[in-house]
Amino acid sequence: MAQRHDDENLLNGELARLLTDTGVPANAERRERGRKMDVVATIDGLRVVLEAETGFGARRQAIKDADARLKQELTTLVFAVCYPDGATVDALADATLTWTLRTRADGSTEAREGDSPEWREGGVRALADAVRQAPGHVSDADKAAQQLSEALDGAVRRLSRETRRALARTLDLPRTKESRKEHDDGYFTAAKRGLLVVATAMLFHHRLHGRLPDAPADWNREWPPASPAACATAPAVIQAHREAWQAILAVDYRPVFETAIAALDALPVDPDREQMLRELARHIGEIAADTVGLRHDLLGRVFHRVLDTARYDGSFYTSTAAATLLAALAIRPQDADWASPDAIANLRICDPACGTGTLLVAAAERIRSLRRATGPLDEDDEILLAEEMVERVLWGYDINLTATHMAASTLGMLSPTTQFRTMNIHRTLLGVYDGQARTGSLEMLDGQLLLADWPSISARVDSYEEAEPPPKMDLVIMNPPFTQQALRHDQFSRSDKQAIKKREKSILDGQPWQAAARLHSSGGMFTVLGTKMLKEGWGTLAMVLPTVALTSPGNLRLRQFLADAFHVDTIVCSHDPRRIFFSENTKIGEILIVLRELQSTTPTMPTRVLNLYKNPSTVLEALNLLESIEQKRKDAPFTIQHVPRDRIEKGNWYAVNFISPYLVESYHSLETSITNLCHLSEIANIGGQGRSVPTAYTRSNFPTYSGRRALWDHDTQIITTLFQKTRDYIEPKPSQQKMALGYWRDRSRLLVGDLFRLNTARVSAVWVEEPTIGGMWVACTPKSGGSDSEQALAIWFNSSIGLLARLGGRSNRIPSYPRFAIADIEATPVPDFRALGDGPRDALAAAFGRLRDEPLAPFPMMDEDPVRLAIDEAVTEALGLDAEWVAGIRRELAREPSVTNRRRAG
Repeated sequence: MAQRHDDENLLNGELARLLTDTGVPANAERRERGRKMDVVATIDGLRVVLEAETGFGARRQAIKDADARLKQELTTLVFAVCYPDGATVDALADATLTWTLRTRADGSTEAREGDSPEWREGGVRALADAVRQAPGHVSDADKAAQQLSEALDGAVRRLSRETRRALARTLDLPRTKESRKEHDDGYFTAAKRGLLVVATAMLFHHRLHGRLPDAPADWNREWPPASPAACATAPAVIQAHREAWQAILAVDYRPVFETAIAALDALPVDPDREQMLRELARHIGEIAADTVGLRHDLLGRVFHRVLDTARYDGSFYTSTAAATLLAALAIRPQDADWASPDAIANLRICDPACGTGTLLVAAAERIRSLRRATGPLDEDDEILLAEEMVERVLWGYDINLTATHMAASTLGMLSPTTQFRTMNIHRTLLGVYDGQARTGSLEMLDGQLLLADWPSISARVDSYEEAEPPPKMDLVIMNPPFTQQALRHDQFSRSDKQAIKKREKSILDGQPWQAAARLHSSGGMFTVLGTKMLKEGWGTLAMVLPTVALTSPGNLRLRQFLADAFHVDTIVCSHDPRRIFFSENTKIGEILIVLRELQSTTPTMPTRVLNLYKNPSTVLEALNLLESIEQKRKDAPFTIQHVPRDRIEKGNWYAVNFISPYLVESYHSLETSITNLCHLSEIANIGGQGRSVPTAYTRSNFPTYSGRRALWDHDTQIITTLFQKTRDYIEPKPSQQKMALGYWRDRSRLLVGDLFRLNTARVSAVWVEEPTIGGMWVACTPKSGGSDSEQALAIWFNSSIGLLARLGGRSNRIPSYPRFAIADIEATPVPDFRALGDGPRDALAAAFGRLRDEPLAPFPMMDEDPVRLAIDEAVTEALGLDAEWVAGIRRELAREPSVTNRRRAG
C-alpha cells in the first residue's frame, strides 16, 4: 500500500520556500492567463517553471504538465519534478527528488512521444543548483524572447480593459477567441501585439542612438533626440518617447516610429501607464545591451514568439535557421557577379507574404556573405550595400500591420543609416474597401494592387492607393499562408467573407492554373503567384511548404504545374522528431523547396532531396549544415536522393516520406514494377467513416436502442492482434440519422486504421468478428472473395511490405502520427487477387487463421518480432517476392525516425 503524503499544493509551497532559502527566488501556485504553474523561480530575470507530481505515473504526468507550459508560451524552461512516494512537508528538506529539464525542443509534440528524457535525482539543494544552471540550456535569443514576452505580459496586465481595446482598435488588431477563456475580454493578445510595436520602436531607437545624421535643415528644436536611456528615466516617460520619436521622424524611419507613436497615443497618460512603459523600456535596454551581434536571430525569435497570428490569418513565421538555409540554397555563388555593386543593385527579391521579414533579411545576409567572399569591405561599402538592398533589392508585402511594421524594423536593423523613404515594404489590404473586395497580395494575379499608406493604423483604413505590381523578380522567397480560406477570413463578417471568396474565385476563373491554385487553400494561390512574379525565362522560386503539398493526392495538380514550369532543384525535408517543421508556430511537417525556371540544359536534371536527421535550430547550425551540403561530407546529418525528372513531372515527390533511400526505391517498385499489384480501390470498396464517425454517433459503455457495436478507437495497448472484437456500443445522433445510416451500410469486418501513432501501434488493419465501423478505422469491403479476401488483406496490411505500401504514399502532415485520407487508403498498393487467382489469397487467409490471436510488437520492434516475421514469410511465399528484399524493408522501417519517433544517428 502506498504511503500517505501531503497534498501537492502544500508540497509545492514548501519546495518554493526551500528553493528561496538556497538563494533561488521562487513562488508557488502562480497563475497567469488562466494557467497554473506549480513553482516559479527567477534566475537572472528569466522565468523557470517547476511542475511537480507525486505517485504512480508521476514522471509521465510531470512531463505532460511541463510541456504544456512550454506550448502555452509561459516559459522556455520547465523542470518536471517528482516528489517521492509518501513525501511530507516536514520531510521535504531531506527528501530525494527526481527531475528532468524540458526546453522548447523537448516540448514539441514529436519529442514528447519519442525521446526518453534524462532524469536526475538529489535533494533540494541539488535541484536548486540545476535551476541556477538552466538558463545555459537556451540561446541568448530565446532568453531575450522570453524576457520580452514576459515583460509584455506584465505590461498588458497593467492596462485596463478599455485601454487594451483602444490599443487593439488603433492598430487594427482583432479580438482573439483564445483569450476569451483567459478572462481578459479577448484583447489580451491583441494588446500584447500592440505593445510589441512600441517595444520594437524602443529597440530600434537603441540601434539608431549615436548614428543619426545632422539635424534636417528645417529642424528648429533640440538635436539629437533624447537617448533611449534618457527617455526611460524621464519623469513623463510616454511624452519623452513620443518627442524623441517625432524628432527621429524628421530624418526618416516612418514605418517604424509612426505606428509606434500611434500605439503610444492610445495609452492614457497616468502614473500607472507611465510606470508600465518605464519598466518595458528597462527590459528593452537590457535586451539591447545583452544581444549585440544577434540582430537576425534575436528579432526572428522575439517577433515570432510574440506575434502568433496563424490562427486567424494563416501566417506561419519562418524560423531564422530555416530562413538562413533556404536563402543560401536559393542564392548561389554562380548567380551573380557578387564583386559588382551594380550587379547586386540590379537584383530584385520579393516575399509576397513577408510577415516580419525573416526571409528577406536572410536573403540580405546571404548576399552580404557572398559579397564579402569576393574581398574585404570597408564601412562605406557596408553602408552602400545595406542601402541598396533595403531601398532597391528587397520587396515585401503582407496584410498584417504589425508584421509589416516588424519587417520594416528588421530590415532597418541591417544598417541604421538606411533611408526608409524608398523602402519597398508594403501593407496590402484584405477585406472590403469602398464596396470592393480585396485579397491582399493575391490581387497581383489580376494586375492591380491596393496598398495602405504608412502607418495605416486605423481599423478603417482611410489612406490607401491603387499601385502597380512590383517589377519582375530574380527570386521570390516566401512561406505562403498555406491554410484553409475559412481560417484566413475568420476575422471578417459573413458578408465580407462571401465577398472576398467571390473575388478570389473571380481571380481564378478561366485561368490555366486554376486547378493548381485550389480555391479552398490560399497556399496554392500564393505558390502560383510566386511563379507569375519571376522574370521571364530566368528566376528562382524558394518556399517553405507543408509536407502534404508534396504528398497529398489533393495537391497533385500543383506539383505537376510546378514541374512543368520549373526545374525542381532541391527539396529539404526534416525527419527530426523534435523539429519536423521550419516555421516557429506550427507543429506540422514542412519542407524547403527551391525551383529554378527551366533552361535548355536542365530538363533532364534530377531533383536533389535532402532528408535531415537533425533540423538546425540556430543560424550557426544552419550554416554548418549548408557547409556539409556543399562539401558533400560523408558524416553529414542527412541522406541525399536524386529523383529522376520523369517522376517529378508525374507528381511523384514521395522521396520526402522516408529518410532511407532504400525504402523510397522499394515503394517506387511497389508502384511501378512489382507485378500483380493494384490499388486497393480496384478490388475493394472503401467506406467514408473513420474520423467522421463521432460526427454521426455517440459512444456508450452500455447497450443502446439501436444495438449497434463498433471498434471505436485504436488503443495500442489493447489492439495488439489481427483479430478483434467490437468493444463499444454506439447510437446515431438524432440530428445525424441519415449520415449514421450511410456509415452503417458501409460496415465491414475488415477495418483499416486511418489514424495511429507509428511508435506505439502494432497493427495497421484488423479483422473483426462482425461487420462494424470505427472512429479511427475505415471499413474496407473486397468486391469478391468474402472473408478470405478480407483476411488476406489483413495479413498484407500488417506485413512489413504492406506497411511500406501504406506509409510510402501517406499525406504526411505529422509523419509519426499519420492521418490517412480516403484517397491515401484507396491508392495503397495491394495484391491483385483477380490476377493472382485463389491460391495466393487462400494462402494469406490461412496465415491469418494461424496468426490472428498472436500479439504483435510495436512497429519499431518489427525487425525482432517473430509474429511480424511469420507474416512477412507468408506474404513472401504467397506472392513470390524476394525474401531478402522484404527483410531489408522490415529492417529499414524499424529504424525510420517517423516509426521510432526518435532522432536517427548517422
